[in-house]
Parts: sequence; C-alpha cells; structure tokens
Amino acid sequence: MVLAFTVLLSWGIFQSYEQQIVQQQQEVYTKGLKIDKFLETTFSNVNLLRSQAEYFLKSTPDVQTELTTYNYTKRLDNNHNLNLIVLKDSNIGAVSPVFTRTKNTNLGHEVEMSLSLTPLLRPIYEQLPIEGRIRYTSFAALTMTYPATSQVTDDEKIKIFKNARNQEIITGGMQKNNPTHETYLTHPYKDIFDQELIVTATSPIYHGDKHLGNIGIDFKLEALNRFVEQLGGEHSLLLTVDGKVLSRHTMKTTSAISLEQLVKNPVVRTTLLKLLKNARNSQVTIDGYVLTYYKLQNVTWGIANVTPVNTLAKNILIKYLPVICGVLIGFTGLLLVSIRTIDKIFKKLDKARIIAEQTNKKLKRALNELEVLALTDKLTGAWNRRHFEQVISAEMSRASRHNQPLSVLILDIDYFKSINDRYGHQVGDAVLVQLTHILKENIRTSDVLTRWGGEEFVILTPFTSVKEATDLAERLRLKIARASFKIVKNITISLGVAQFQTTENVSNFLKRADAALYQAKHSGRNLVAVAPSTLDTWIQGVEKNI
Repeated sequence: MVLAFTVLLSWGIFQSYEQQIVQQQQEVYTKGLKIDKFLETTFSNVNLLRSQAEYFLKSTPDVQTELTTYNYTKRLDNNHNLNLIVLKDSNIGAVSPVFTRTKNTNLGHEVEMSLSLTPLLRPIYEQLPIEGRIRYTSFAALTMTYPATSQVTDDEKIKIFKNARNQEIITGGMQKNNPTHETYLTHPYKDIFDQELIVTATSPIYHGDKHLGNIGIDFKLEALNRFVEQLGGEHSLLLTVDGKVLSRHTMKTTSAISLEQLVKNPVVRTTLLKLLKNARNSQVTIDGYVLTYYKLQNVTWGIANVTPVNTLAKNILIKYLPVICGVLIGFTGLLLVSIRTIDKIFKKLDKARIIAEQTNKKLKRALNELEVLALTDKLTGAWNRRHFEQVISAEMSRASRHNQPLSVLILDIDYFKSINDRYGHQVGDAVLVQLTHILKENIRTSDVLTRWGGEEFVILTPFTSVKEATDLAERLRLKIARASFKIVKNITISLGVAQFQTTENVSNFLKRADAALYQAKHSGRNLVAVAPSTLDTWIQGVEKNI
C-alpha cells in the first residue's frame, strides 16, 4: 500500500512539475507575442510618419523663410495641442557639434514638414496602448511634440537639445550608425520634462542624401511596466540584450536598473545574458533556477521569467499536502516525503527534459527555415508571389485610406531565352541572381522585390507616385545596361510602370503594369513604358467609339 502511494505521489509530482514548466513557457511566449504586436504597430506608425514627412519634402519645394524664433502651440483637438520649439541662433553653440545651422539650413521648410504630419498625429496617438508622445527632433535644433509639452524657457530649451544630443534619439539614426535607415529603439534615458525613464522608437528622416532629423514615439518605462503587468501570469522581466531592465514587478525608478541588481546568482545571471545575446526562445534549468526566455522580433529586447526550483517544489507540496496528511492519518508509519527526495526526482526529470529541449530546438529551427523558404524565391532570395500577395492588399488598403501614392514596376530580361539556349540554364540562373543583387542595392528597404516567374520581377513601391516610380525604373534600366554580367557580359531589361487607382483591384493594377511592359517590349526593348490611369483609358475608349 505504501509502495502504491509512493508511486502515485511521484507520478503526481512529475505531472505537476511538467504542468508548471509548460505553463511558464506558454505565459512567456504569449506575453512575447503581445509585446511583439505592440512594437510592430509602433514601428509601423513611426514608419508612416517618416514616409509622410519624406513625401512632403520630395513633393514640396523649399520655402525660404527667415526664422529667428519659432515657439508656438497649435490646437489640434479638444484635448491635445501640438507645439514647436526652435533654439535661437545665439544658443546653437551650447549644443554643437550635433546640432548646427548653415546657410543651407531651411527652418521654414522643416516647420512646414512638421505641420504636414498633423492629420496623422491624433489617430496614431489614440492607437497607442500605453502613455506616449510623438516627437520630431531636427539637427537644426527644432523639435515638434504631440501632445504639447509645457512652456519652456531658453535655458530649458538648451537642456532639451543637450538631452537629445547625449542620447540615441537622433545620433543613432546617423548614416554611420544606421546605414540602412531603419527604425530602432533607444536605450532607456531620463525625460527632460519630468525626469522619468523613457524609451523611444525612432526613425531617421532624409531629404535626398541629407539626414534632417528623427521622428519617433516616446514611452515611459512605468507605462510599459503597467502594460506588461496587465498581460497577466507570473512577474516577468523585460530586458535589453545587454542586460538593462525595462520592466519588472513594482518598478518605479528614475535610473536604469541592471540585471546584477535583480539576479544575484552569478551563474544564473551569466546564463541569462547568453540567452539574451544568442537565443531565440529557450527554457533551461541551472543552479536551482528555471529560466524561461522569449526573444522579441526585430528588436534587441527579450522577456524572461527567473523562477527558483524551490518555488516550484513548494507549489507542488502545497498542492499535495492534504493528500499526504490524509494518508499519514490512515497509515501509521508512512515515511514523510522530503524536499530532498523531490529534488532527486526533479534531477531525473531535468535529464529527460534536456533531451526534449534539444529535440524542440531542432524542430523550431526547421520550422523557421521552412517559414523563410515558404516566402522567398529559392534561387534569387527575392520574395515570392505568396509574400507579395500578402503585402500588396495591405498596401492598397493603406494607400486608399490615407490617400497616399502607391506604384508598381514589372520588369523582364530582354532576350533571356537566347541566353539559356546559348549558354545553358546554369548561366541563366547566375544572371538572375546577379540581377536580383543589383535591384536590391538600388531600391529602398520599404520596396518589395518579388520574383514573379522565370525572368520576370515585380517591385512594389509604397508612398511613390508614378513619376517617382518612372524615375526609379529608368535608373534601374541604366544600372542593368551598364553592369557587367559573368560570361554574357551585358543584358538589358524592359519595364512597365503603373500607379494604383483607388477604384481598381489587385488584378487590374497588375494588368495595367503588365500591359505597359508589353508596350516597352514591342517598342524596341531596353525601355520604360508607363500605364495610363484607368480614367485616361476609359476616355480613350469613349473617344474611339465616337
């Protein structure tokens, strides 16, 4: 009887331990996905603001405005205002060399660009799941914030720009630090207005080759902490990969907290730091602790639970204590099950779980590889049709909703069949790979390059008018014509260009670009042809029938 009880108790302990381990994995993974979604939305909003600003700069000529002081508040709605703060010329020296003004500096143009963002500010602000602030900071010592900050003196203005200079708000977007002009997250730093710790999701704004400044969204760490706590489950740590603590239970501080202050065990701390730098998702048991970790996508952040094994053991004992007491009352002389015995069982369980972890890692690695393969072209590394179809619907909806331009280029290698016939398919494949490399180097990171089939490629260009898309097509045509390809030496391409019309669907949009490509082919090849708008086509049809 005692043996049967011991076996049943051991089985129950095993099941409870596994349940707690799995529950921790599920909680951390679920939190990670929700934080990923929050950051994805934030980055998307920052990119939308940057695209609007760069579109205004490209489409609006410079406004020569003499401006010595520009500090005013503009009411945008009943609850919030926008304000612009500009440092006086006489105070620029206090914040140099990052902030400077030259004879080419045009503050008036940057002011107009800042004001062009006003239709987007309130909708984006109302979408924020936590307390935040939208901010543009210029190298010309101009800053725009929404909602508006309190009125500031000249000395306080200098402090604002010194704070921006000393943090990554603007310097992290410089060409040498961010050559691909990507949106990024700063490390925690003190807000100049209320001295609370904040982080900023920020992106550089360029006018041609000139880096004007950064647009971003600030979040207070205290608000971020509340957001993580509201996700439920056990208390989790939100961390940067270098061990800075962004969020923890009851966190309220005006200085950054390091991992050393929270995790005293050096073995556990070292293991967690390795996970932060190298792992994707992981769960390990080491030196009496269970570490459960999830690496957030596209950012240098992770979320982790650090749970003592003794805590799990106590939870199990609490669960089974009534059973143990009942059996002790019924069976005199029953041996007490000690924590030491439970620890021995845990060690055996850990060995079995390590094998399961290794298998899970292999499966996750295989799944990640399959996911990439499912969305990319195996030969060239460009996106495939499946990915393109996912993206184009979202971009068309955004273009219609915000009345923003969207264009597409369809291109084809001229006389590609003769290359395959003369040199063989291996040489033809090498041409496709080199062509893809040249195209990627000469388009924006926001453009979507897709291999459509054979020698045909499609490039989707958000926030791009038909004129800008035609200019891009002409640049690509010249780049390819001047490039030297192995064995075949020179090739040419023909391109068709079309701008999205809000009245058409995906099929019609692509058909117009394809028809333009057909026109370029039959006009002599090595050309760019532009599809007429749907309205122009309809008018031509009416005139033809008259």
